[in-house]
Amino acid sequence: MNNSIIEKLEKSIDSDNKTKSSHWKKYLHSNVDYKNPFEFLGFGSYSNKTLLTSFFHYIFSILIFGNNIFKSETYKKYKFIFDKSNRQINVDTIRHIFTFDMLKSISPPSNVCIIGDGKCNFLIGNLLTFPKSRIFSINLSQTLINDYLIIKESKILNDSEIQVIESEHDEILKGKKLILIPSHLKKYLVNKDIDLFVNIASFQEMTMDEIRNYFRIIKSNNSLFYCCNREYKKLLGGEELYFDNYPWGNNKKEFNEDCPWHQKTYQKKYPFIRKYDGNTKHCLIDFSL
Repeated sequence: MNNSIIEKLEKSIDSDNKTKSSHWKKYLHSNVDYKNPFEFLGFGSYSNKTLLTSFFHYIFSILIFGNNIFKSETYKKYKFIFDKSNRQINVDTIRHIFTFDMLKSISPPSNVCIIGDGKCNFLIGNLLTFPKSRIFSINLSQTLINDYLIIKESKILNDSEIQVIESEHDEILKGKKLILIPSHLKKYLVNKDIDLFVNIASFQEMTMDEIRNYFRIIKSNNSLFYCCNREYKKLLGGEELYFDNYPWGNNKKEFNEDCPWHQKTYQKKYPFIRKYDGNTKHCLIDFSL
């Protein structure tokens, strides 16, 4: 595929590999088909919609989350976008719908950074909820390529609106709506006037050194930060991640609690509905105070 955005991101794969946790070394190895949106890459699922799959997801979503989620304006906006590319709304999407129904109560941010999106679930919700904001998406390059191909499929942005950061000294070009940042260039985000950072089920798959680096970046922007991650998780290589041990500092949390929409999921085999492997917490913290 001859595409300048993909080519720029592919140049960063080797540099990103140096900071991968054992989780990402397993799922994003050198032979993985990261250009296939349908491939499971350790960060969510993507599938086409059929009558049978729609019925399955609808029924089990009701059983876990109740019927009101389908009355949400955010849900209706997601469905409109997903229907255009025949994409199935699944449990990962539903969790993001709840998230944006909560986040839309804050002042609309001018600049938003998602640390570790997957299958564009956050990107799409941000475009629908905060349409005037610029979005910074930082991730491993293979994941950014996978997300970019989903953007192309869903036609939610044009290539002319997307910029790939290739150096920590790059300037943002005029008219760019989405800034894609390979994870090894995270220092680019220092002091970028970002109003809101978000991390959903992604810190729980990093090393603690990487988490500390991101906290330093968030604090440099005096930003709001929404975090939703496993309370405790042990990775394949033995790395242990504790939500309460993230470097929060003394900043006041607007809330800090178990995340109600991130406790159960469903699958196509018995027992169909199950709890996630551990409790998930979420909080909103203001680093400008």
